[in-house]
Parts: sequence; C-alpha cells; structure tokens
Amino acid sequence: MSRRFVPVGRHILEQNIKARYHAGDIGTEDALHLFDELLQVAGRSSIHAINCLLTVVGRDCPALGVSLFNRVARSKVAPCSITYAILVDCCCRAGRQDLGHTAMGHVIKMGFLADAIITFSHLLKAICAENKTSYAMDIVLQEMDISSIFDRIFQEMSRNGVQPDIVTYTIQMDYLCKSGRCTEARKIFDSMISLGQKPTVTTYSILLHGYAMEKSFHDMLCLIDLMVGNGIVPDHYVYNILISAYAKEEMVGEVMHIFTKMRQQGLNPDAVSYGTVIDLLSRIGRMDDAMSLFNQMITEGLAPGIIVFNHLISGFCTCGKWEKVHELFSEMLDCGICPDTVFFNTVMDRLCKNGRVTEAQDLFDLMVHMGVKPDVCTYNTLMGGYLFVGKMDEVSKLLDNMVSIGMEPDVITYNILIDGYSKNGRIDDALVVFREMLDTKGKPSVISFNIMIGALLKCGRKAEAKDLFDGIWANGLVPDIVTYSLMIQKLIEEGSLQESDDLFVSMEKNGCAANSRMLNAIVRSLLQKGEVPRAGTYLSKIDERSFILEASTASLLTALASRGKGQEYKELLPEKYSELLIEA
Repeated sequence: MSRRFVPVGRHILEQNIKARYHAGDIGTEDALHLFDELLQVAGRSSIHAINCLLTVVGRDCPALGVSLFNRVARSKVAPCSITYAILVDCCCRAGRQDLGHTAMGHVIKMGFLADAIITFSHLLKAICAENKTSYAMDIVLQEMDISSIFDRIFQEMSRNGVQPDIVTYTIQMDYLCKSGRCTEARKIFDSMISLGQKPTVTTYSILLHGYAMEKSFHDMLCLIDLMVGNGIVPDHYVYNILISAYAKEEMVGEVMHIFTKMRQQGLNPDAVSYGTVIDLLSRIGRMDDAMSLFNQMITEGLAPGIIVFNHLISGFCTCGKWEKVHELFSEMLDCGICPDTVFFNTVMDRLCKNGRVTEAQDLFDLMVHMGVKPDVCTYNTLMGGYLFVGKMDEVSKLLDNMVSIGMEPDVITYNILIDGYSKNGRIDDALVVFREMLDTKGKPSVISFNIMIGALLKCGRKAEAKDLFDGIWANGLVPDIVTYSLMIQKLIEEGSLQESDDLFVSMEKNGCAANSRMLNAIVRSLLQKGEVPRAGTYLSKIDERSFILEASTASLLTALASRGKGQEYKELLPEKYSELLIEA
C-alpha cells in the first residue's frame, strides 16, 4: 500500500507551530508570518497547526481571524469542527453574530454533530452578551428579536439531530430570566428535564434569581423544594439569592430563618450572607443586632470589607449615634481599609441631612488629604448641606472650587443653586442660573422646572411661571404630578377655578394620574376657599380610587360642621363624607 508523502519541511513547520503554541510562545505578528509560510505548503494534516495560529490571531484581533479563515477556505485545506468553533468565536467577538450563525449552519451540515453543541454555546453566549451591553446588532438581529434567533437555531439543531446540552439550555434560561421572562425560562427548564437532562446547581440558581427579581417568593420556595428533592444541595450562592430577595422587601423574619437554616444545613454564612443581613438590620434601625452579627462575623474569621462598614456607619448615622460612627470609622482604618468616594459620599450625605455640615466639611477635607478624589456627587452633597443650613455663600465657594479643578457641574448641581437662590429670595439670580442651563449648561430636568416654577409662583410672578410651564414640552420633557400640583394650587388660590379644573382634566388625559396627596391638597384648598361643591367632586375621586382621606383634610370637613354648616353642605358632598359632617 502506498503511503501519502508529507514533505519534511512542512512537517517540521507544523510541529514547530504546535509546540510553540502549547508553550504560549507565539505572538500575533509571528502567527501572521507563520500562517503565510504554512499556507503556501499546507496539506490536509496542516489544519491542526492552522487552528493554533487562528486561535492566537483571533484572541487579539477577531476580525482578522475571520479574514484568515476565508483564506483557509479558499485553499486546499479542509476546516475541521475546531476551525469552525474558532470562527464562530471570532465572529461573535467581532460583533458579527450573523456570520457566527452562518458558520454554525456549516458545522451542522458537515456532520460535526457533537461539536455543534459547543459551537452553539459560544454563539448563544455572544448573543446574550451583545444584547446586555447594547451593542449594535447586525443583519439578523435587526430583523428579529433574540428569542427568535434562539428558536431558529434550536430548530436547525433539532432538524439535524443535535440535542442541546445543559450548557445551551442554561444560557438561554439566563437570558430570559434577565429579561424578566421567567415563565418562558421555566418552560425551557421543564422541557429540559422531560428530555432527560439533569439541571445543575447553576441552572437552578439562574431560575431562582429570575424569580427573586420578580418577587415570586412562592415560586422560589417551590423551586428550592424541587432542587433538594432531586438531590442537589443548595450552596452559598443559592442561599444568598434567597436572603437578598427577602432582605430587599425588609422581610426580616424570613431572612433570619434562612440565615439560621443555612448553618443548620452545615453551611456557614459567608461574607456576602453577613453583609446582606447587616445591611437589612442597619436599614430598619436594629443596630444592636447588626453589631452582634458584625462581631460574630469577625469571630468566625471573616474579614468585613468596606461595604459592611458602610452599612453599619450609615445605620448609626440615621440613628444619630455619632460616637459609634467615629468608632467604626477608626476601626475600619485600623483594619487597613481605605474608604472610597462612595463611602465618603454616603456618610457626608447622612451628616448633611442631620444639619451637621461642619462635620461633613471636615470629612470632605480628610477625604482630599487621604488622596481620595471627590466626584460631582461629593460636591452636590456638601452644597446641599450648606443650602439646608442657609449658607448660600459656602455653596457658591464650593461651585467655584469644583469648576477650578475642571469638574463639570451636573443638573443636580444647578438644581441646588436654583433652589438655594430661590429660598434666599434671590429669584432673579435663580432665573439666571436656570437660563444658563437652557442656553449653555445642558438640559434641565423636570425637577429644575418645578423648583423654578414653585419659586416664581410663591413670589407672585404667575405669568413667568406659566411661560416656564408651557416651555417644558419644548425642552423634550413632560410635566409630572408636582408640576401640575403647583399650577393647580395657584389657580385655586387666586380663584381661577374653571382653569384649575381644565388643567386637572388635561393632566389626566396626558397620562399623569393624580395621587392621594394631590387630591387631598386640592380638596383642602377648595374648602379653605369655601368652594364646597367643587371640593365634593374631588372627594368623590378620592373615594373612587380608594385613597385615604388625610387627617388635615378630615379636620377641615369637621370644621364645617362645627360652624353649624354641616346640614347645609350635606347634599353637596359624597354620602361617605356627608355622614362625617353629621357625626361632627
């Protein structure tokens, strides 16, 4: 039998490439030169060495990897399944999922069925990642949504006898859960089990996390029961999903039950478990319990990080226990933990909201001294603190300081300035800042308009306030309930009752529904003006929408009765409230 002759030079070159590849000794430029050299003498056996070179080039420049594959395809060397897997990976990382899908089709058509699953998993990962990071999709993605692409590829695999594996199913479930489509993910999960696939702890975790995001607590618990029933022991990640889900809803009993159960199952809580529970306890003011867990955490050899210290310090700030704040801050530094910008911002915010601006300023100075760079949020927090205590000059100094270091004020910065000038009676200065925002400093928010409109109405400059109200739409914004409340209250105050009614109707037609607070405020304003029949109309709305009648509103109704007007107004109010008049 004759043997196929392999030129010695080519054989040595192939062996050299493979040896250097496995030793990690080939760079991109070197790989390109070797590729040119090998392709000139390549035979059927050369594909393994070519795969090595494609992998090296594709890592740094996936688009170039695709180009080299095209040269291979035009040569006499037949690509193998690994070559196509490299190609799909390059296509996906180059943002060309459409080409990756085409390559996937070739893999299946050429009979590489076992390898198709791995190649398909690469493609699914890329599709999900591309969607998550909002990169521009190409041809296929412009024509159909991602679920359609999943369906299309699954159908193609099914037609060619390829059974998706657990990784493939898990990737699709992950995408669906992160898109808020847990019902669809559960169907895939159940289908996978019916086909004989055994979900891993990762598969369960993905679906569990999806249920947690949707606050589907019953489904979470049923899934845990199924998981345990199938012999899969929940790990730290699973327990932490449960703890986090209940903690977000401040369901303390459930959180502590899971935290205890974890230990009973032989799994000691980790730093994430402790951090989540400490955060919850700190938020609801149970600082003694939070500190008890903190000390227990340290006893068990777990090092609390900056996030845990942040939770505790925020909690003590809220409780006004400033000595504990200083104590924990010192302990954190002793542990070698350097506070970051977020930490400083959090503590400064608490101090400012409690009127302790001097201490917030000291913290700001310490922050700079330690080499931690303040950001725009830091400046806004401190400026807001000075505004809270009426020190507008300090606000201006901080703004100058901010600009001098090249930091751009944002919309919140300008809102603080507008609010500060307005509260100090400097309406014209506030208008100057507001107009700067409109002209050169970027787009104001609805909050900016609300601050300015409220200030103008308060000082009787209704025409200017109305102009600003009309200008909201021109700036691509939509008035919110605060904007409408300001305008309607002012119209009632000055007796323009029909105009206020018309504006209310317009508001609801524009999709901005009145809330309980707004309706109660309107009723109070109308009662104070003696407009009882009109107040009755808005009382009916409170009743229809099952809102609560606020105590201050109810007291105005009883005041009518105490003045001997109860019987007179009985027929003008909804029955529910006319009875209140009689009782009074």
